Amino acid sequence: MTESVLDAEPQLTNADTEAEQSIPPDTPRFGFGLTANTILFYTLIKGLQLTLYGLIFPLYAYSLGYNQEAIGRLNATGALMVFVCGVPLGMLADRVGRARLLVISAILAPISLFGVGFAQTLPTLVFWMLLQNGLSVVYWSATSPLLIGAVPAEQRVRVFSINSFFLWGLGALGSTIGGFVAASAANVLGVSADSTEPLRIAMATAGVLGIIGVIPLWRIRNVESAGDRATGKVSLQRSDYALFVRLLVPDILAACGAGALIGFLPLFFALRFGVEPRPLGLIFTLIGVLSGIAALSAPLIVRRLGNLRAISGMFLGCALAIGCLVTMPLLAGAVVFEAIRSGLRGSIDPIYTPYAISRVAPERRGTLAGLYNVTYATGFSLGPLISGWVQEHHGFNLAFLLGAGCYIAASLAIFLLWRNLPEEAPATQGAAA
Repeated sequence: MTESVLDAEPQLTNADTEAEQSIPPDTPRFGFGLTANTILFYTLIKGLQLTLYGLIFPLYAYSLGYNQEAIGRLNATGALMVFVCGVPLGMLADRVGRARLLVISAILAPISLFGVGFAQTLPTLVFWMLLQNGLSVVYWSATSPLLIGAVPAEQRVRVFSINSFFLWGLGALGSTIGGFVAASAANVLGVSADSTEPLRIAMATAGVLGIIGVIPLWRIRNVESAGDRATGKVSLQRSDYALFVRLLVPDILAACGAGALIGFLPLFFALRFGVEPRPLGLIFTLIGVLSGIAALSAPLIVRRLGNLRAISGMFLGCALAIGCLVTMPLLAGAVVFEAIRSGLRGSIDPIYTPYAISRVAPERRGTLAGLYNVTYATGFSLGPLISGWVQEHHGFNLAFLLGAGCYIAASLAIFLLWRNLPEEAPATQGAAA
């Protein structure tokens, strides 16, 4: 199936119309309206946190004496919490309101980040990582259904492309912030930038960003958008399970590929090319900004190629870029190919996410988003575990190429499983309690 969203937008049913009428008045003064604009701002803050954490945590863990295999196990341990609570929290969001649950998690998230940054023992570090990942489940479970319900269908790819730009593009400034904070703290303390204390201070900065992000998010704590009303118990049919499997298989493959690569990129550049935290932060900021800009092209890509060809083709492009990355002997070349990989991956999400989630009824979208957290957790458990072991015994090249193979498998799964997916699902009649 190669038609684009813009060419084949499904017509709204009566159930859709009734659901849209439940949206509170939210007249846009700019952008997409209060709910969507507030989520986009919070996404920007979340992006700063994620990129700062992604840069600093591997270096921080390495400074504590953990090798790559151990760091892979730590990442897998954090993902375990996502695996355990992904579906329950997604279902809870469907029942009590996604916006309300999102605010609660945003309030608690800075505490967990401070805990990771100042943990003194391995059990303490694991505890705070588990809590942090559990709270992150709510963000990933709530924001996509909220954005889908907050904007008209014809604006979805556009709003998700801007969301990706904020998350990975402007959010990439978190890498610069993390590198700058670590370097500045090292100068003040009179130690090297890869020592534990300056990296610990940089980790705590992510918690400070979280405090900033929760303030405007408070405005939407009681919002109800289409499909966000507490629905009571909705029984799942056999067809629902079959549809969920078709939607989830490509995601678990892509998550394995990402897990084998992403958590180790800072170490890859640091160990192979000798890059220190401050220039490393600038490199990842540049890559992230380019990736975010690439995500803005998603509406044009889907208009020209259609959903499935765009998604599967860009997964193949990611695999090719990884192959070039690990065989490139020069730092500049490695940065270029990582930027290409990141840009392609960032352009997939604005097409992939609304397309997949809109295939199920609105009252089940939180459940599906929770299941996506499970596939993420599975991929980011298996991927880092396997990649860390392979790196210790065979080096970066083979480990990253295994990740590329997972992207190729995800592309094939998209082609085989998504060709005859149903059109956008309306709300189930009588589902609301």
